[in-house]
Amino acid sequence: MNIEIKPRNQIKELFNNFHSKLENILFSIVQKLPESLIPSFLMTWLDRYTTKRTQQLQQEIIRRQWEQIYLEKAIGEIRSIRQTKEAQTED
Repeated sequence: MNIEIKPRNQIKELFNNFHSKLENILFSIVQKLPESLIPSFLMTWLDRYTTKRTQQLQQEIIRRQWEQIYLEKAIGEIRSIRQTKEAQTED
């Protein structure tokens, strides 16, 4: 597993979280409006927003699948090492 440790930028995280929550709120408000009342620029924004969120969720799913694979591999290695040690102590 390739892990990169970077110092956290708390201000950047705060603004990213704020921006994300603001987008979510705006999306939920606009989603409840009838389509005839939504201007074209908002429809374009909604399309970009849903595309972006879909891509983010797909990336998150892939990342979690890879993490699961690495964890299963690590568990398998730990079990094989444990079995080897147990076999050596029995001899």
